Amino acid sequence: MPRSLDPLEDESLRGYLLRLAHLYGAAPSEIAICTGLVSSASPRNTVRIPMRFLHDLDEQRLNAFARATHLTSDETRRLLTAPLGRRYGPLNTRLLAETRTPAGILQNNSWILTRTTRYCPRCLSGDGSAIQERHGGSWRRSWRLPPVFACLRHQRLLLHSCPRCGQDINATRTGSLIARGSESGLHPAQCRATLPGTRTVCGTWLAGDGVDRTPQAPATVAALLRLQYHFDGLLAPNGPKSVGSFGWMIPAAQYFIDLRALSGLIFMTWPQARELAGTEALAVLVDREAERRHAEFAKSRAPAGKQRRASHHYSDPSADPVSGGAVLGIAARPLSASDEIEAHEAMAPIIDGAKGRDLSVGYQFRSLSGISHPLLVVLNTSRKDKGAYQGMGQRIEGQGLMRIDGLLGRHEREG
Repeated sequence: MPRSLDPLEDESLRGYLLRLAHLYGAAPSEIAICTGLVSSASPRNTVRIPMRFLHDLDEQRLNAFARATHLTSDETRRLLTAPLGRRYGPLNTRLLAETRTPAGILQNNSWILTRTTRYCPRCLSGDGSAIQERHGGSWRRSWRLPPVFACLRHQRLLLHSCPRCGQDINATRTGSLIARGSESGLHPAQCRATLPGTRTVCGTWLAGDGVDRTPQAPATVAALLRLQYHFDGLLAPNGPKSVGSFGWMIPAAQYFIDLRALSGLIFMTWPQARELAGTEALAVLVDREAERRHAEFAKSRAPAGKQRRASHHYSDPSADPVSGGAVLGIAARPLSASDEIEAHEAMAPIIDGAKGRDLSVGYQFRSLSGISHPLLVVLNTSRKDKGAYQGMGQRIEGQGLMRIDGLLGRHEREG
């Protein structure tokens, strides 16, 4: 390609393709063909950009894309979500026994947002530079992660749907990385969803201060921004390697798998954990979300008393960033307990509630692949087995983990 663009900070492959298409006045599918992502064998109006390209590219495609766009291989890799797995457990192939290859990481993995993305309207407006004034700001990779629900740069909560049509902004029935990929003329900051009952693209402008949905109370926003600051620190490439979980230090990437397991248990047993919500407004948000999930789970029951045990009704992250942040804030509370005994006391109503609602589904959360050993011990130690409390520390130490108080004591001695 005679001209190209420098990638923006944390930019996703989808966002980069949209900006490059806007630069050339072409359809994103045409750019995908020119850069070697997809074959030109099919007619242009049927070109589909596979969703798996969001996460990873094989070496042949990666090198072809880098050559066509005048990027280095490292710059191209940074457009993909695969590198985020070093800090984010649900994308870490070493922690997930059931998905050992990057190609399979998106299969049945709801903890990476594929068909939709969250967004910050002010980020999409750009930073004021000439190039971003013309083609918009960065569609960030991190917006695809459920624990990213707020923008610290602009001190606001993210959005996930179009303010006009109310749909996911990339709503597509084809499973393509870019909705309406064969359509040119759309700005990267426009909604690409098709209006219901029509063949017309929505096209609503998503950038700027005027784009917003229902405002949240200041206390709710403040609580979620504090939580986002904590999560962003763990997701940062130079963030800490370990983080506290029930009084023990575990890998930062694994912490997010623990959050995934606990959020599913919280939805499943709600309102058992209601008192852990940061504000009443956040608790009300989870009230509504849990009610919807309980209803969907009840519908999944088959005739004759049999049940399909669809745990995804509880385990899937919330589409709405605010509700998602609310339940993750509740999940983070017991993880911050000073030791596993305190954590087990806080978790006991949730554990008992899971067994009472559905033993099989509750077990799926308690045995989730990749969860930390401290969480595994807490979830599978009987509340009535008082003698088990004394042995919990030894069981965890056997995994080579270190207590936080011991680690802090060592740091104090070393000055």
